[in-house]
Amino acid sequence: MRKAVFFDLDGTLLSLDMERFTQTYFSLIRQSGFLELLGKNGDKVFGSGIYAILNNDGALLNRDVFLKTVSEASGVPESTILAVMDAFYKNEFPKIKACSRREEKAVETVRTLKEKGYRLILSTNPIFPSAATNMRIEWAGLCPGDFEYVSYYDNSHYCKPNPEYFIEILDKTGLRAKDCYVVGNDIQEDMGAVALGFEGFLVLDHVIGDIGKAPVCVQGNYSDLLGFAKKLPPV
Repeated sequence: MRKAVFFDLDGTLLSLDMERFTQTYFSLIRQSGFLELLGKNGDKVFGSGIYAILNNDGALLNRDVFLKTVSEASGVPESTILAVMDAFYKNEFPKIKACSRREEKAVETVRTLKEKGYRLILSTNPIFPSAATNMRIEWAGLCPGDFEYVSYYDNSHYCKPNPEYFIEILDKTGLRAKDCYVVGNDIQEDMGAVALGFEGFLVLDHVIGDIGKAPVCVQGNYSDLLGFAKKLPPV
């Protein structure tokens, strides 16, 4: 019997206009003056840091590979970069909330599974610090304490769709793939866990990718997801 559920956040528990979110995020980064701090090619330097996170080979934490990459490319000390980024996520990132919408059925799904005794993991791609991820959890109508484990950029060595991302969490929590469900809206990043032995639920409301290439998994909207949770037996 499966006893744990891995939830994606953006586009899954949190309804999000991803295109608007991305545009707003980078607009705020530019307005903050951070890119100017990195030099005349600040946008490319910042982009190289994000690329390094997404392709991390596990040698460093995602946060540290970002800081190392950006510092080496710009000549700005890692401590300065970290301080500026922390201030950005504290003061500017909250403005992005307007790009999101709370989904009551997603909230009820988490509550239902929690009451049934399932171990809940928030498996959001760890490119953000805890401040930014916890904010988005709260925008979704939930709190970090609803989850046994939340992936952040300073506790993770990989990103989705690298299978090592899920394997790292399994190792940390003592779970096995065959113990777990994975719920997400991205066919590659989230449903990729099915190949490891997870049972998948693909949320179609904000689906990303070619549905025709999805692995064998349950598919449905937020109402279907809630119905799925209600039918699961208590742990």
